[in-house]
Amino acid sequence: MSSKKTKRRTLNSLFNNDKFLLALSMIISFFMWTAVSAGSGESVTYRVSGIFPTMELSDDAETDNLSVVSIDGVPLDEFTASVSVKGNSVTVGSLTPSDIQVYGSNLGNIVTSGTYNVSLMARQLGIKNNYDITSVEPSEVVVVVDRTISKELQIDTSKINATSGEEYYMGSPSLSQKTVVVTGPEQSVSKVDKAIVSAELEGELVETTVLEKLSVQLVDAQGNEITDDSLVVDPVTVDVTIPVLMKKTVPLKLDYSHAPSEFSADGFITIEPSELEIAAAADVIDSVEYISIGTLDFNSLSYGASAMSFELVMPEGVKNFNSIEKANVKFDFTNYSTKSFVVNDFDFINTPSGFAAEYSTYRNIVVRVVGPQTSISNLKASEVSTVIDLSDAKSGTTDMPVQVYINKATDCWVFGTYTMNVTVKEASEVSSTLTSAVSSAAESGVKSTDNDQ
Repeated sequence: MSSKKTKRRTLNSLFNNDKFLLALSMIISFFMWTAVSAGSGESVTYRVSGIFPTMELSDDAETDNLSVVSIDGVPLDEFTASVSVKGNSVTVGSLTPSDIQVYGSNLGNIVTSGTYNVSLMARQLGIKNNYDITSVEPSEVVVVVDRTISKELQIDTSKINATSGEEYYMGSPSLSQKTVVVTGPEQSVSKVDKAIVSAELEGELVETTVLEKLSVQLVDAQGNEITDDSLVVDPVTVDVTIPVLMKKTVPLKLDYSHAPSEFSADGFITIEPSELEIAAAADVIDSVEYISIGTLDFNSLSYGASAMSFELVMPEGVKNFNSIEKANVKFDFTNYSTKSFVVNDFDFINTPSGFAAEYSTYRNIVVRVVGPQTSISNLKASEVSTVIDLSDAKSGTTDMPVQVYINKATDCWVFGTYTMNVTVKEASEVSSTLTSAVSSAAESGVKSTDNDQ
């Protein structure tokens, strides 16, 4: 009695198992399909289309990177064949391209690139087998066997024809992508000489123009367009921007540092070229009144210097239309002179709290002043003062910069830079004999030397 209950529980558990029920339904469906198919005596002819053929070369050919690249002039991945079958109407009516394999029957002997005649054959796949394959369409094809290679080319924009008015500057076209990659059979890729984009624009351009999605064309060495479906081009299109800017002529300007307060460049400084033609977008060019060529430091301008050269640096968004890289600054010292002064007396400023400083009484500096002859001849030693700024000074002894000032001759400047050995100590340690102005001429802190004419 218990044995019957056990069997009953086992059956109940099986029929409550989803996996068992799924397997059982599949088995029942297969036998029902087989029974229906066998019970139908009607035989029909049917065509299965859209089958991609399998084209397998020998191992040696594949090792040499050879493959079938096209069939009857169509790229391999686009070519399909059709198969005619005959059999039970239910069976053949349910056939799909995945149930049949079409293949090249005589590819095993191909070991070099070239063009070959190949027979297409077909065979059944899967469990549906109660039908016959009667024909393959096409049965004979021409295949191209070659290596697949890639070539990267710069995109040529010389075939883009556009013009602008005289008051505008039209720059070279720029591309959204500068290069293109061509992939395909070696014999086809080798024929490609250039990748180009072309366009004919009517009328004169007055603003920057963008040409969207221009097709990339392939041409051979003779300039003939190549149309070959076996070639893959990436990208197929590009955007081309043709910059169009307004032109304007502006003066070149030289900035100054350490210049005399009443200095005038007229007759003394000449800038060559004096002006420059520039190009920029309309909203930029109106704000550009001049181009600064740099800064002239008068501390570096010695008496008798003939010229200096300055690199031209253009503001952002402004193009140097004349393509001039440097400006020359010339100096005319015809009515100028120079005088030197020996200085051994210095004033300290910005001395740190709780500290004092002293300089060596055994050292002096020779300051050279340059300016117009009249001003230089009247310049006195008392009108030259020197200052040492201790703002950044630290305890110890070091050479510190000396600032030289000309108090009255405001059209003269100091040539050169100067330093003095300075000792900074706590105030209690500093010598009682500090720097001070000496009243007698023999001990004067600033002495004039002979003029250098």
